[in-house]
Amino acid sequence: MNNIKFNNKNNDLPSATKNLFEKRFLDFQKLLLSRFAAIRGLFFRRFWGNRHLIKTGLIFILSLSFIFAQSKKFDAVSHDKTNFPLTGKHRTTACSECHPKGIMQGTPSDCEACHWYRKQDDRYRLQLGIHCADCHTPFDWKKIKPGSWEHTRDAGFPLQGVHKFVDCFQCHQGGVFSGQTSECFDCHEKDYNKTDDPGHVQQQFPTDCQICHNMVTWEGAVYNHFAFLLQGMHKTAACNACHQNNVYEGTPSECVDCHLTEYNQTGNPNHMQAGYSTDCEKCHGNNALDWHGATFNHNRFWPIRGAHRGLDCNDCHAQGYVITGQCVDCHLDDYNNTKNPNHRQAGFHTQCEICHPPESLSWSQANFDHRFPIFSGDHSHISCSDCHESANYYEFSCINCHEHNKNAMDNEHNSVGGYSYNSQACYSCHPTGQE
Repeated sequence: MNNIKFNNKNNDLPSATKNLFEKRFLDFQKLLLSRFAAIRGLFFRRFWGNRHLIKTGLIFILSLSFIFAQSKKFDAVSHDKTNFPLTGKHRTTACSECHPKGIMQGTPSDCEACHWYRKQDDRYRLQLGIHCADCHTPFDWKKIKPGSWEHTRDAGFPLQGVHKFVDCFQCHQGGVFSGQTSECFDCHEKDYNKTDDPGHVQQQFPTDCQICHNMVTWEGAVYNHFAFLLQGMHKTAACNACHQNNVYEGTPSECVDCHLTEYNQTGNPNHMQAGYSTDCEKCHGNNALDWHGATFNHNRFWPIRGAHRGLDCNDCHAQGYVITGQCVDCHLDDYNNTKNPNHRQAGFHTQCEICHPPESLSWSQANFDHRFPIFSGDHSHISCSDCHESANYYEFSCINCHEHNKNAMDNEHNSVGGYSYNSQACYSCHPTGQE
């Protein structure tokens, strides 16, 4: 009997089950011996002389019957003919896992009867449901039926970013699933409180993490800097460049509040001496990447035209930027040194634009309204001094060139009222030089 072997081919029962049958066979032998005592009297009286032979024969016959019954092996394929076919991991599970102490009759077929009421191996303790088959299959606990359970639909919180990979109990501490909120702060209060760059608690940042952070990492937060739009260099500046000592509340938004030092130290042009506006945006704009390339609208103060367009700022602002804007402030030397005509002696106006148009590229492009025609006819070839003998250009002489005889002119103008023999009288009657 000790040499009984079980079939180890495919679909055979596991080794634990085979050991169970061997044990049952030995128990059966003991049962036969105990039952033999009850019937021994009957055989003893009739076959006293052959009692040992009878005992041995009876045990041999019954043992052969048991062995013959075991030759019809009970395997996974055989189990498929019952009301509980073995599928998935049940096919390789030891019989004793479902049939404790070898008890076959009355074994339940509902998942939860084994996996909770008997074994209690549901880590969630039925909080996610009491019927395993609603979501799970016998092949793997982690492979649930498609659409059977979704965290977004059934829990009201979509698992995005790192939330996809964290263990359930990391959010549901203590195995508590009911009554959980979806607010970031409920899980991340410690992260919020210990953050010091910037200090979330000190600056009273909102507790809704999603306003600044994504769900992948805490780094790379994007804060909606709505109170002061971050443009140009401000986009890449570190927070503490403006919010020193992590003080965020009450930070002013005026340029000069941060850039007063740059304003005071600028020497070309000297902003402080010139009285430039402290609103940096007026010249440097919002999108500037450095202090260079400022676009100052000079036309708001004095339009730059003609020869002034190619000048350097210092050509006019050598002594500072607070100037009147009058021509003579820059061109007094040009005025005094001009000899043809001599502006100073002639008492010409110091507002150059009266004769020199703003678009002129040189002084020779003067456009003086002489009134008396000197650019054509007989007077086009004479110089100014031919008529203007003195430095005062308001004085001129006609009779010195034309050499009129006074007596002859008096007789000729005898009938002309208001006649006088002088140049001013000549011009009043002959403004174009015609008789």
